[in-house]
Amino acid sequence: MTSTTTRSSESTYRYIDGRRFNENAKYALPNDDAEVDRLQLQHYLQRYVWQGNFCAPVHRSLTKPGARVLDVGCGPGTWILEMAFDYPDAHFTGIDISPMYPKEIKPSNVNFEEADLTDGLPFADDTFDFVVMRNMVNALSVDDWVFSLKELERVCKPGGFVECLEFQIPAVHLGKVSKRVTEAYVQIMRTKNIDITIAPRLEEMFATCTTLTNIEHQVRIAPVGKWGDKAGRIMAEDLLLITKAMGPVLTPLWGIGARQYEEFTNESAKEFENGKTYCNLHVIYAQKYEPYRYI
Repeated sequence: MTSTTTRSSESTYRYIDGRRFNENAKYALPNDDAEVDRLQLQHYLQRYVWQGNFCAPVHRSLTKPGARVLDVGCGPGTWILEMAFDYPDAHFTGIDISPMYPKEIKPSNVNFEEADLTDGLPFADDTFDFVVMRNMVNALSVDDWVFSLKELERVCKPGGFVECLEFQIPAVHLGKVSKRVTEAYVQIMRTKNIDITIAPRLEEMFATCTTLTNIEHQVRIAPVGKWGDKAGRIMAEDLLLITKAMGPVLTPLWGIGARQYEEFTNESAKEFENGKTYCNLHVIYAQKYEPYRYI
């Protein structure tokens, strides 16, 4: 295993076996072009499962000129770029701790900023009509979740909506090898005080935000493997890419080499292809309380 460290912009990166990791972030998966590709694949899967890019009833408000949308943890910006095309009269802002998003070539109604959610959102109260956070179970500690949801609540306008989308970990009906990889991943993240199994409990956390009302919690199944047709094939590829990405972290933990881990990865691929594994995908959204106005 080879490891080097380099600095870029505000972030320090560590390279292990050819994969780039953020030295300062809790996020355990790589931060490189291959991870960008995986995140884009994951986005397309989520859009397919939910048959759209959001669940909250915000379509009408986003068609109004000047509507503002915030995507927290935007990654490569795939969701924002699609939404900006669908709603050209709205303005979209994406933030992420790592600048994986487009820096120059982007629509005129899109802005990206490098920011750490756990330091507090760099926006005034009641700024956005729709606040979205997706796929953050790998990045936030339990305490961070409580703080972060209150930050989403704070910057959302009264009458606006906050929405979170997360995969439930572990997947259901995992094979022997896939289960071992997942259990090791869960334990590694717990050493960082991150509980990646938190998705089913997010509704309870939404309820601690005093101005968020009308909380809705929906769950859909994302099949893994050929039994799930198109969605299953995409989901299997996503999980396999995660398994491969965990190699630089798991090989020293298990005391094995890259070639032996590759055998684990190949066995996982067979399990995903031939089993009946599936993931539960959670969406929770709520509306910020808007006091009645008396004229």
